[in-house]
Amino acid sequence: MKPAIIQKNGLYALTLEFASGLVEASFLDTINSIVKEEKSKVHITTSQKIMLLDLTEKSAKKAVKKLDAIGANYKFPKQVYQPRVCVGSAYCKFGLKDTLRFGDRIYKNFAHVDIPYKLKTGISGCSASCAHSTLADIGFIGKKSGYSVFVGGKSGINPESGQLLAQSVTEDNALRIMENIIQLYCKNVESGKRRQRIFHIIEKMGFDEFKFFAMQS
Repeated sequence: MKPAIIQKNGLYALTLEFASGLVEASFLDTINSIVKEEKSKVHITTSQKIMLLDLTEKSAKKAVKKLDAIGANYKFPKQVYQPRVCVGSAYCKFGLKDTLRFGDRIYKNFAHVDIPYKLKTGISGCSASCAHSTLADIGFIGKKSGYSVFVGGKSGINPESGQLLAQSVTEDNALRIMENIIQLYCKNVESGKRRQRIFHIIEKMGFDEFKFFAMQS
């Protein structure tokens, strides 16, 4: 799968993912050189990714070569997205959990897992939910006792608020629950129906049955 995607204006874009939204200096240097040499634009996306815009087909190939050399990760359709993550307890005085560490673990476990359509994750270090965790397919909100887990949320023109699935969950158990949810999603998407999200699967199964399978050890 090629990372360069043609845009409405006929030029190409590259979307780069970064675990927990943390960007190393080498990437900033490389992105800066691409922007200067190829006269592209940088867009910080709403999901904490970096998008390079206005690349010709030739300049996109040159950019990919440079980015591959430093181990870039790209966003591809129909794969688990990079989680949207607040800075958490490492930096925020209100943060109750190390969201950056947890976001990194989620990315290492689930990045580029193939899925039927779309799955977004939000990780917030406290109930302020700065990562909009209740509006994600799978959302985590930090408490003193662990993470609260929400499922079935989405934004858009018809937003859905996620339902509370579990409370006081450790990181290890949260990873297990997320793996179960991804499997439920992939298994229960109805053939022929487009753009199905987690909340569609919950509607199909019923929340109690969904919760039973999601919480399996």
